[in-house]
Amino acid sequence: MKLLGMDTTGNTLSAAVSEDGRLLAEIYLDTGKKHSSTLMLAVDGALRAADCTAGDMDAFAVACGPGSFTGIRIGTATCAAMAHGAGKPAVAVNTLDALIENAGKEKRTVCAVMDARRGEVYTMAKCGGESIVRECAVPLVTLLTELLPKGPVVFVGDAAERFQNEIMENRPDSLFLPQQFALQRASSVCAVAERLYRQGELLGYDELEPHYLRESQAERLRKR
Repeated sequence: MKLLGMDTTGNTLSAAVSEDGRLLAEIYLDTGKKHSSTLMLAVDGALRAADCTAGDMDAFAVACGPGSFTGIRIGTATCAAMAHGAGKPAVAVNTLDALIENAGKEKRTVCAVMDARRGEVYTMAKCGGESIVRECAVPLVTLLTELLPKGPVVFVGDAAERFQNEIMENRPDSLFLPQQFALQRASSVCAVAERLYRQGELLGYDELEPHYLRESQAERLRKR
C-alpha cells in the first residue's frame, strides 16, 4: 500500500511517500516561504524521489489540524484535489496524533503541544497508544499542573520549543525530542494514516474537512 502524506499545519511544511510502513521519500521545508507556493513543489519532489506518480498511490493523507488555520486549509484542499484527480480515498490525520508519532515507540507519556496563541496550547498526550490527555486547547500551566500525570513526560511540538523554560520550571523531569523530530513531519502523517487506512477510516475527497479545534478570530468577531 502506497500513501502520499502532507503536513502544512505549522511553520514547517513536508510531503512524504510511504509503502507498507516503509518511508520511501520525504521533503521537509522550514524556509519561511508561504505554503501555497511550496506545497506542490514538495509533493512533486517526494513523488519523483520515490519514483512514483500520484496515480500509484492507494490513498492521500493530510494533517487536517489543529494548527495554522490558513495552513490547514491549504493542506486539506490540496489533498482533496489530489484524491479527486486520482480517484482514490483520503485519510484525515490529527496533527497532534502525528506529532506523538514522532516519538516512535517511546514507552513514557508523550505530550504534543502546539502554540494556539492567546495564552493557550493545542495538546494531546498518550502513553503506549492509550489516551492520557484528550485533545483540547488549554493554558499551558493548566496542562502542566493539572492534566498530565506525575513522572517524566516527553514533549513534542512548537510549543515545546517555545516554552521549554516554563515547562522545565513546572516539571523539571521533562524530556524533549531532538530538533529533527520536534516539529510536524509528513512521514509521521503517513504512519498514522496507514493504521487508519487499515481500520477502514477512509474519506471521499468531498468529505475531507479542516479540523480547527476552536473558532477562528473572524468567526468570533462575526458572532459579536
